[in-house]
Amino acid sequence: MKKELFIKRLRREGIAIIDTSNSAFDKCILDDFRKLKGFIQFVDFDCQISKKGGCKEHPETLKCCCFSCSDNAGFFRVVLDTDITSYARKFSRTTGFWKEGKGCILPHNMRSTTCLTHHCNYERKDDFGFGITQIRTKLQHFRDKMFPVLNQF
Repeated sequence: MKKELFIKRLRREGIAIIDTSNSAFDKCILDDFRKLKGFIQFVDFDCQISKKGGCKEHPETLKCCCFSCSDNAGFFRVVLDTDITSYARKFSRTTGFWKEGKGCILPHNMRSTTCLTHHCNYERKDDFGFGITQIRTKLQHFRDKMFPVLNQF
């Protein structure tokens, strides 16, 4: 998608675009936030996604949890101005960031908190000894600390 169209889409969805050149923007917290998001790739959600796109809970669906990615612009609440071009290049107005045979094409550290933590096994403890709801809470805490503008939404 063209960058200008993607920006219009973000604004229409009410997604905040953060100006990272602002001196109040804390880049250290952003680094921690992205590292924590990157950690998610090592968590086994036990979704058992099939080649058709279904999962163990919803085997007949296409795109599994990603079915409404395009409708919700990746489920973001905030996007950094420095990331817009990268997101726009990967976003499709019909499938969002989901590609057949690949799933989500965004690296974990660029996905929304919703996309990183949404699955059917919320109460299941993972191999690291904690539930994914704890990770979601931590990600939301980081996000809210970095982007106090979110409290306006």
